[in-house]
Amino acid sequence: MGSTLRGVVGGVVLTTGLVAPVLTAPAQAAESTYVKKRIVVGTTSKGREIVAYYRGDAQPRRVLLVLGQMHGDEPAGRDTAFQVARKMRPRAGTGVWVIPSMNPDGRARGTRTNARGVDLNRNWPTSGWIKGTKGSRTYGGPKKGSERETRAMMRFLKRYKPDYIASIHQPLKGIGKSDKDVAFEKRLAKYLGLKRKYFGVAQGKGTSPTLTGWYNRYLGRHGTAITIEYGARPSKKYRTSTAARGIMRAARVDR
Repeated sequence: MGSTLRGVVGGVVLTTGLVAPVLTAPAQAAESTYVKKRIVVGTTSKGREIVAYYRGDAQPRRVLLVLGQMHGDEPAGRDTAFQVARKMRPRAGTGVWVIPSMNPDGRARGTRTNARGVDLNRNWPTSGWIKGTKGSRTYGGPKKGSERETRAMMRFLKRYKPDYIASIHQPLKGIGKSDKDVAFEKRLAKYLGLKRKYFGVAQGKGTSPTLTGWYNRYLGRHGTAITIEYGARPSKKYRTSTAARGIMRAARVDR
């Protein structure tokens, strides 16, 4: 499941809105080049930016993505994401992408859904998607992949194909079971002090219309995505140093 991140130094803007990083010749020649990068993954319907940070090797053998927030009323994971981006440095030959929030409109409003009232973790274009009830907390949107945030994340994931994705939620307190990469699940459970649980999505039949469901179904040959559910009120120490270090250890990118 090796990821290849081609170029995180320099960059030009693609029509997709992503930044296409380009390596310089010296960086290509270097066996291990540590880089830091900030890109805009996309924008919301309200014009807010979805930002991603990269830390690590210019051409990593293994990559972790930490997604701090999907739902705007679940703030704890952003602290973990910023801890990783600001305080942690991955081991040589690996890299970490950090997206503090893919729902900045929901965060600003303090709502689970985005500004259009859509639950972004029910909007992914899979066989299990259903529209649901508009105005509900789990409204799947007017159609599959209808939301700018969802489409921006899809473009990002298709481009970078992380080996491991940690999608942080709360308050169900557990590590989502998918049996796709049980070893990774068990490492997360051990280092985060959480039990492995099955978090079902009560929607249509087929593949869950969630980020993890979509990634594991369509890009699973490249890596695995797992839902992490914190408790309702994790301590500051837990959601920063404990969780950040634990996720990186589980993904084998810690120093």
